[in-house]
Amino acid sequence: MPFGVLLDEDAEAADIVEMNRLGATSLIRPDALFAGARSLARGNRQHKTGRRPTQLGATLVMAPGDELIYVNKESFAGDHADLDEVMAVLHKNGTRNT
Repeated sequence: MPFGVLLDEDAEAADIVEMNRLGATSLIRPDALFAGARSLARGNRQHKTGRRPTQLGATLVMAPGDELIYVNKESFAGDHADLDEVMAVLHKNGTRNT
């Protein structure tokens, strides 16, 4: 992969960008139910709950100098960033081989 991927084990970035949390209404949304069914059909299973089980995911892209140039916060579990959009941001900002 021509760029670094970082994990936020201590929730420092999550706190800065004010991550969304999983709530009752986000569990019963039709798009959330569809994403869950699609994930199960692909064989994905959650085996262990992490330290922040209600925190939804996000995709953040940082430019040199620690500039945050892209943020996509999930509204429900399975609401992932569009990969083409993320790659376009990387390409626009000088990442090679994307």
